[in-house]
Amino acid sequence: VCNFCNDELLHSTEASQIETARLEIKRLFDDVRGKNEYDAILCYSGGKDSTYTLKLAVEKYALKLLSFTLDNGFISPTAFRNIEKVVSALGVDHITYRPSYKFMKELFRFSTTAEIYNPRTLTRISANCNSCISIVNITALKWAMEKGIPLILAGFTLGQIPANTILYRNNYEFFRESRMPVIQKFRSALGEDVKRYLEIPDSLLRKNPLIPFNVNLLTLENITEKEILEQIQPLGWIKPGNLDGCSTNCAINAFNNYVHEKRFGFNPYELELSHLIRKNLMTREEALGKMSEQPVDQIHSIIKELGFSKDDLILISEQQIPGIIIS
Repeated sequence: VCNFCNDELLHSTEASQIETARLEIKRLFDDVRGKNEYDAILCYSGGKDSTYTLKLAVEKYALKLLSFTLDNGFISPTAFRNIEKVVSALGVDHITYRPSYKFMKELFRFSTTAEIYNPRTLTRISANCNSCISIVNITALKWAMEKGIPLILAGFTLGQIPANTILYRNNYEFFRESRMPVIQKFRSALGEDVKRYLEIPDSLLRKNPLIPFNVNLLTLENITEKEILEQIQPLGWIKPGNLDGCSTNCAINAFNNYVHEKRFGFNPYELELSHLIRKNLMTREEALGKMSEQPVDQIHSIIKELGFSKDDLILISEQQIPGIIIS
């Protein structure tokens, strides 16, 4: 039994952080509700977690939402149908944003092969997912500032983010400064399009002083995957087929996991699933089953779509990056 399971202080600290965040979020929602065209913008992938978060925001917290989906070029057709059914059932305004497919493929190729991120960042997320979510986060922040929306909601769990980020206020200047080495790498490889997708214009920062809060509602819920599915299926949500066991929306995820395991020797979902096991929200057998569910045909399809060769993947697998230790 590892130190995480044995450490009572770790569990009590997390519980305290959750309860503190719960009270702060209630006060924040009560303060902003009904004062703007939208109370919040919700980053909606169409997966089970963000679908349940959307349901929570509307039915439990009575927020007026604008939801948006980033179409990265690899979203499952079933996920798109789920999005249409769920936003219709909940009466939510929705936008689908599709960046240039050429840019997204170049982004994924570069993220797959280059050393972009701090290795500790990659203990809980693959490089491609990190790059994609960066566009989601920047787009949400940009639109929130343009439209005067005070809250940004996402469907992360505590296995995916630390407890001190359940609720936080954006500080874009700090964010930009901390991300500048990453942005510079992207610019050198992908050109000036990076500004459009991964940066906030200075003109918008000067024009709009509103700094939205980020809120991760799912972290407040002690709920199993089975219970989440039971809650969202009446909205018309159907689990997509031919995806890996850790995704319910994105077809590139299996490839991302494959590359991550080749480079680091572990699945990027291990920390998230381990956290759910420790909270008795999933069994170890269930977690191992999810990670082993990898559609090989889909991985080969993505390899071809992104233009990789067998030699490319051999080179990637040989790029073992030091600095990641899971204990």
